[in-house]
Amino acid sequence: MDMGSYYQELKEKALEGFKRFNQTTQVEVRTVPFSVGSLEISVVRGSVLEKAATARIRIKTKNPETGEDTQFDVFQIKTYPVNPTIPILLFNMENRAAQKDRFGGFLDVAPVACREEDLKFLQTGIKKLTEKHGVAYEPLRKKLIDIYKMDHWVEAANAAIGIRLDLSIEEAELVREAGMMWVEKYFTIVEKRQNESYSRAHEELMNTVRARIMEFYREKDMSFSIIQKLGVALENMALIHFAPTIRY
Repeated sequence: MDMGSYYQELKEKALEGFKRFNQTTQVEVRTVPFSVGSLEISVVRGSVLEKAATARIRIKTKNPETGEDTQFDVFQIKTYPVNPTIPILLFNMENRAAQKDRFGGFLDVAPVACREEDLKFLQTGIKKLTEKHGVAYEPLRKKLIDIYKMDHWVEAANAAIGIRLDLSIEEAELVREAGMMWVEKYFTIVEKRQNESYSRAHEELMNTVRARIMEFYREKDMSFSIIQKLGVALENMALIHFAPTIRY
């Protein structure tokens, strides 16, 4: 399945929001070819979203689980808001084309000091959408539990309120609508909370969550490790996934 035009639409929507909130037209763009594919990164920095990035990753390789010749077409979004009452956006959408096309990835957030009502707002929206398409929400949500967790942490970094995109090609329309909706509703929260007051404790919590996300990618995330083995330098993956600043 060709996801190119849809990913481009997602990218444009995300970058438009990043620039609008940060009141900038500046976008840092980096294209990275490697042995079996390519990586395209776009980054916007500013006073509301300290760093917000999109990435398109295309790979032709063997599926690490099945050994089949597989094309991976992946679109990712990661945001690091200045205000800890705005959650960190966790967005990873994968189209795996082999003998059968399938979707993977997830839509979720790392809550930091996010208000419960904002998490409920996101959760209610995605639940209604899955129900509209005749797909049970709770099994997909449960697959998110502890996906951003190291064994020595008490709690996972992610909220587990969205959905795991473990879906067949027959559910493509759900995937498309879910991706757009997740970005739109996230921006609604950014709009609402960008000037919200927060405490020093909230700021310290934000720094802890940022550090844990970096630790998770460096120490546990399999796809992060695999793409480096395929020839993508750590600095390029860090540009997408690591916070611009981490304080201890």
